Amino acid sequence: MTAVVEPVLDLAAAERARLLNQSRATLLRSGRVVDVALFAGAKGKSVDAARKWLSRQRTDGRLVYVVHAGNAYLPLFQFDEAFDLDPAVSELVSFLVAHDMSDWAVWSWFDSPSAWLGRRTPADVVAAGDLSTVWRAAKGLFQE
Repeated sequence: MTAVVEPVLDLAAAERARLLNQSRATLLRSGRVVDVALFAGAKGKSVDAARKWLSRQRTDGRLVYVVHAGNAYLPLFQFDEAFDLDPAVSELVSFLVAHDMSDWAVWSWFDSPSAWLGRRTPADVVAAGDLSTVWRAAKGLFQE
């Protein structure tokens, strides 16, 4: 007699993946992101030079970018109006990356309303100039 084996499906894993993909799609549709070509054009650099600079900054933990469908996208919360790297945000990004947060997770954290920030996003609080409050929220993630 052969036993019939019914597979046990990991429905929780599938739901986690669905929620993660939904969150990433929301970020990409937010309008608060540029691709490398747009960034390069705004900075007056070649795409290759921009890629190299961005890669160095990312390797140093100073900024994050995400790759989707083979393209790199830069969340705008990291830059000022001239697309220069915001040093205060860069410091926060470095802190989060040093705690093993992925680029997607860092972007999601900056763009998600937080109860610690009165339901405002860290990106909005940074833009308002309240860095100390955002630092407390970031450190609270890791019980520091």
